[in-house]
Amino acid sequence: MEAVAERPRGRRTQAERRAETRARLLDATLDCVVECGYGGATTTMVSERAGVSRGAQLHHFPNRAALVAAALEHLFERLRLEYQGAFTELGTASPAAAVDLLWSMFEQPHFAAVLELDIAARTDPELRRLLLDVSERHQQHVFRLAQRYFPALAQSGRLDDLLQVILDAMTGMAMTNFVMGRLPERERRLATLRRLAERALDAKES
Repeated sequence: MEAVAERPRGRRTQAERRAETRARLLDATLDCVVECGYGGATTTMVSERAGVSRGAQLHHFPNRAALVAAALEHLFERLRLEYQGAFTELGTASPAAAVDLLWSMFEQPHFAAVLELDIAARTDPELRRLLLDVSERHQQHVFRLAQRYFPALAQSGRLDDLLQVILDAMTGMAMTNFVMGRLPERERRLATLRRLAERALDAKES
């Protein structure tokens, strides 16, 4: 039987090179949006930050709206995986711990890009259409994780409303943090969200 030639060590496949280029573009996009806002984060700036030619950028993403939507999905996927890993390390399904972990995702520097793009989408129909699709998929992932971690609360029918209230509250807190600086009442408001989550679970189990 003829031996199959092995790929030389250290030599990346074309698929690996494409994936690396795409990741560099997406990370650079998030950096540029955080630093310069959506209006200032031009495709030229992104390609220069990523060290990628304009032609290569256009090969992956035909326009800026598609680029930032993909960057947002890239960020959401990373946050979801980080949350899953951190929650697994806890070893216990504590509502208070789940709230604190969720807030840690909102505090990450790149989350400012989420808020920036949400505001930009208000007056940009194409961007809004793309971001709605990305955000809806992300929210479905978040809700499925919560249902897995807190099945009793999910069965009660109260989990979805509770989680949405917490997400909405944290979005507002994150906006204040990024625009005005560290939120002075952060700990008190987080304590309120923890109590809300704990009481919802206690009400189900009592």
